Amino acid sequence: KEWFGGFCGESRPESKTPMKNSFPLALNILGCFLYMQNYYIVEPSSTRYANALGMNDAMSGLIIGAMPWAAIISAITFSIWTNKCFRSPLIFSGLLLVSGNLLYATAFRYGSIEMALCGRFMTGLGGPRSINRRYIADTTPLAHRTAVNAAFGTATALGAALGPATAILLDNLDTVFEVPVYGAVHLNGMTGPGFLMGILWLIFTLLLVFTFTEPERSGLEEQRQKEAVMGIVTPTSSAVAGKSEFEMTHIDAPTEKSNSRNEPCISRLESQAFSEDSKNTDSFSNTRDASLWSQLKHVASNITLPVRISMFLLFSKMFTVESLISAASMVTKNRYHWAVQQVGSLGTIVGCLTIPISIFIGFLSQYREDRVLMFWLMIAASFGMSLLIDVTDLMSTDTDTYNEENMFAVGPHRYVAGYLIVFCSMQAFDGVVGSVLSKVIPTALATGTFNSGLLATLVGTFGRASGDVFISAFGYINLRQLLNLLIIPSFLLVVVDLAVIWLNYDILTA
Repeated sequence: KEWFGGFCGESRPESKTPMKNSFPLALNILGCFLYMQNYYIVEPSSTRYANALGMNDAMSGLIIGAMPWAAIISAITFSIWTNKCFRSPLIFSGLLLVSGNLLYATAFRYGSIEMALCGRFMTGLGGPRSINRRYIADTTPLAHRTAVNAAFGTATALGAALGPATAILLDNLDTVFEVPVYGAVHLNGMTGPGFLMGILWLIFTLLLVFTFTEPERSGLEEQRQKEAVMGIVTPTSSAVAGKSEFEMTHIDAPTEKSNSRNEPCISRLESQAFSEDSKNTDSFSNTRDASLWSQLKHVASNITLPVRISMFLLFSKMFTVESLISAASMVTKNRYHWAVQQVGSLGTIVGCLTIPISIFIGFLSQYREDRVLMFWLMIAASFGMSLLIDVTDLMSTDTDTYNEENMFAVGPHRYVAGYLIVFCSMQAFDGVVGSVLSKVIPTALATGTFNSGLLATLVGTFGRASGDVFISAFGYINLRQLLNLLIIPSFLLVVVDLAVIWLNYDILTA
């Protein structure tokens, strides 16, 4: 069965593979939601917080951007850790997030921008997205992976929506009270996000401690079997340095699966490792002693063209969305004189609209190919970007009213429409391109330190961090032209993405 004469791709066969590890998977998606709420909850008040700490508007971009830069550093550490298990790094991540949020909120009492930036940096160090992505890639069946990634994207959108919404509610607070040991607590619209998220992360961490169990990495095994059927052989001589301890225990291992699905991963790995012959034991030792540089060379030698394309598309998506969202507070304050409530309402509305769209994309992914979904979502994003380009600012900058009397100027209604279209389409695109990356990446890169979850997180986080630096740089250069300085490069990047998908359409399949 084909749609529109096959232009929308061939339908997928229905999957009969059951889902496993549902509750730990739900906890990972919940962690993604809380992290994105934590990321965007400061966005409506970031400009005002920067002013309260003695800085100008442009510093708000760095307040938001401190998180992704730190997340790039911690992602590698968490990737190494998840070679062994998921539970411990998730708990450690939660502790960092609790501490970072409290430090960010405390900065107001001392009037210290440095303390606020350190708090956001520590929060970024606790970012669990690389753990969450790897969990999905390692434990989710291939047939369900796009749907699970769509749920991941929905959690991202929900967090991005509730973050600004929560900021609106917290903006109504303005009180000071004493807490034993800690001292004076200044609870207002600027410090409230830090205190609230610190409490939520503490509850989440306790939930992990008492309920999280280690999963079977059945999705990884399924992908390996698929490559074997297709005749794709991963050379163990070059790949051994890049494999995790989990992966090494399966080289030439017996085909029987463990009868226990809930036993801790370490004990399961040890029992399998002891059953290997001396050759595999030596390889296992070499894996543990392998240098980071050898793993990097192994990664570079196994990155195929579809993987490179998927990584570029993921970077582009993150850069574009970040340039739009994190600049909203600065752009709307200067162009439309919006307050925290209006900026937060915009983020909440578009985030809530993204949720049904992401759910629909997840449903559609069961019947349509990922590359088809990517192409149409990117067309929608390019249309939304075109609405945000203010051609009147290219001809006249003499007025402080931003040419509002000109019908071609970007007024508040047109800004909201373009913002909505870009955000919704790009957030839905995130789940699809993440799924494509996890499917086209070779099993040689699906495990070990530099796995698909880490690569996706590094590329996406670098795109987000670059967008924040982009905002701050152009904010210092020319605040009057900030909208066009951000949107025009992003629009050109989206056009390039469309061309890349179109020219490589045949290889973007899984």
